[in-house]
Amino acid sequence: MKIIIDKLETVFNMNNEHLSIINDEQLKLRIEGVRSSSIGNQIVCIARARDAYMKSILEDKGFSWDPDFPYEDRYDQEKMLNHMVNVGNESISKLRTIKEFSNNQLDLIMDLIGHEYQHQGQLIRYYYANDIEQAPMTKSFWHLED
Repeated sequence: MKIIIDKLETVFNMNNEHLSIINDEQLKLRIEGVRSSSIGNQIVCIARARDAYMKSILEDKGFSWDPDFPYEDRYDQEKMLNHMVNVGNESISKLRTIKEFSNNQLDLIMDLIGHEYQHQGQLIRYYYANDIEQAPMTKSFWHLED
């Protein structure tokens, strides 16, 4: 169980770092020349899914889309970062108190990890397309070149 929680904490920290290195204006950027949403839309999806998944995991119930973070704040870097860090830290602390995960909890944790990784791939592309330096943890983890 420790390895699963550690993996979840790592992916949380990498996505938090993605957000920590950009500003409100950069959250509005898209990939020019192709159909795309904004960086803020990508990251708010991470924040809101983290909310919903962690509620379902901690309550050991089926997945329910019940996020706390408001979609309208997707271009407020400080609010989004504070929320993601707080939810991540509180959730990891609570998970560490659980002696054994149910199959439902394990399934949801794996889905959440997959969701966070999927958005990392998207954010890497968005950052390259907008000439934004990659976050150091992501750069190292995914062996990205300059």
